[in-house]
Amino acid sequence: MINSKKILADFQFIGNRVEQFRIETKDIQITESRALITTDFDYNIKEIKKLEDNFFGRIEFITIIRAKVKNTFLFKISLSMEGAFIGNSSKLNLEKFHEMLELNGLVTLSQLSRSYILSVTALSGINPPVKLPMINVVSLRQHKKVELEKTKDSNS
Repeated sequence: MINSKKILADFQFIGNRVEQFRIETKDIQITESRALITTDFDYNIKEIKKLEDNFFGRIEFITIIRAKVKNTFLFKISLSMEGAFIGNSSKLNLEKFHEMLELNGLVTLSQLSRSYILSVTALSGINPPVKLPMINVVSLRQHKKVELEKTKDSNS
């Protein structure tokens, strides 16, 4: 066995919280039609700061799920999951920490959100419970960057 102190990563997850959760359901008579489920994702870096020996960062992962049967609303779920992370500032610079917060932080929060939504929808009587799809975090970052540039250009 290898002692964990010898192999700890320079980037660590220290906690999470559900910042906001909302579920709206409608009682409709479902025939044999399947629900069409759409899922949207976004994220925001809430904070990055330098502490004594570490960088500290908070990131928010946002998930919005909508389900319709034909043209009838079935349910809407919105979840904002926030995570806190630290990075060893003697081994990581601020730019690398920022990149790890977006990549590793988003992967961590997407899986926590996936588990949370699966559990809550099962307990809410949604059958089958909602399973979030796996996402490409690199692609999410690229789309976010393009959106931010568009917003910046339109505000100029």
